[in-house]
Amino acid sequence: MKKRKDTTIAINGERKESLQDAAVEITIATRETIKTSTIVQYLIDNYLSEAVKDLKNKRKDLD
Repeated sequence: MKKRKDTTIAINGERKESLQDAAVEITIATRETIKTSTIVQYLIDNYLSEAVKDLKNKRKDLD
């Protein structure tokens, strides 16, 4: 049996509220409960490479 490699990541209060608001909005629209962690996982799975490019470009612009 494989050992899970889950982790916990700190998210500040304002971002947590944004995630909770998004979860409520999705839940109301779809009538299916969604967890904030599901949203975070979706963002990572679908937008991580785009975020990496954006952050690299922003850092270059600061130099």
